[in-house]
Amino acid sequence: MLTQSQIEYLHDNGLMPDWAYYQQNGKTAQENYVSQKRKINEEMLSKLRAKKEEAELEKEIEEQVGKAVEKALDELLSDFEKKMK
Repeated sequence: MLTQSQIEYLHDNGLMPDWAYYQQNGKTAQENYVSQKRKINEEMLSKLRAKKEEAELEKEIEEQVGKAVEKALDELLSDFEKKMK
């Protein structure tokens, strides 16, 4: 039989799956339920934040690419106009 600290160590380090942890951790079903809900909510918030950061980064890249393309076209057109004169 594992001690409580061993159970916590194994779970915290990914060596014990949640289903086994919740059966052996000595907490009530209600405590385990609250813990699971908290964990799921934290994971969802983390994913949402990552998605938001990704969208912001994508928008910034699009703006920079747009400016770079516009600058390159301006330079090409100015060279073309000079040659036409």
